[in-house]
Amino acid sequence: MRSAGVAEQVTAIVKTFERPRSLDRLVRSIRRRYPRLRVIVGDDSMTPYPRTDVDYVRLPVDIGVAAGRNALLELVQTPYFLTLDDDFAFTAQTQIELLLETLQRHEADLVAGDLIDCEQRFKMWVSRRRQVYHGVMRRDGDTLRMVRGHAGARGEAFDCDLTPQFFLARTELFREIGGWFAPLKFDDHEELFLRLKERGCRVLYRPDVSVEHWHESPLVYAAFRARDYAPLVANRHGLRRITDLDGNEREFPLSIEQAA
Repeated sequence: MRSAGVAEQVTAIVKTFERPRSLDRLVRSIRRRYPRLRVIVGDDSMTPYPRTDVDYVRLPVDIGVAAGRNALLELVQTPYFLTLDDDFAFTAQTQIELLLETLQRHEADLVAGDLIDCEQRFKMWVSRRRQVYHGVMRRDGDTLRMVRGHAGARGEAFDCDLTPQFFLARTELFREIGGWFAPLKFDDHEELFLRLKERGCRVLYRPDVSVEHWHESPLVYAAFRARDYAPLVANRHGLRRITDLDGNEREFPLSIEQAA
């Protein structure tokens, strides 16, 4: 089932910005494991880096991750899509068929895997560390707290509210909710999962499926990435205090509309 079943039912989408080396690593790793999988790449870099081994889409410069992913979602023709960051890489543990089986068996809306942080320490040695980025969201009025962990086991998977950006989801569901919140050029992740939670969606996580995560932050990318969109997220959801998975707490002032 691996290559054939996945290729028939899943489309991978990747939004890339100013990281052609990372994107090349990802695409080559996908092709080794899933040569027939359709991969749509949306590029909003200052300088485009077109490819012929994927469905390449040139996006307006700096359209951002949310609007960029929404543009790619419109091109998906399969019942499920796989979203990936451009600095990921597939390995033997990147078994998309297992995510698909879990999503269908448990009638879930989204199933995610794990991230393995990788860093080249020396020429011949790479540091690898599992990144725990799944958790639950607890809202109390205008306060939102995110906590690492899960809300219970469901066979081979675990219930949670928040997962890494490596997940398989139902295409129609994302179209129904309007995809990602388009004004967010970064900081789009938690906002998406908050809406999924409010909708009552079933989000699962499988720790035995993973991708490598190779951090790369070129100067242009880093400058754009430094922008802060958290206040916009807080304002949209009426939040005055947000605590992230690392325990960092931020407070946000009321907007004029909220104060009134």
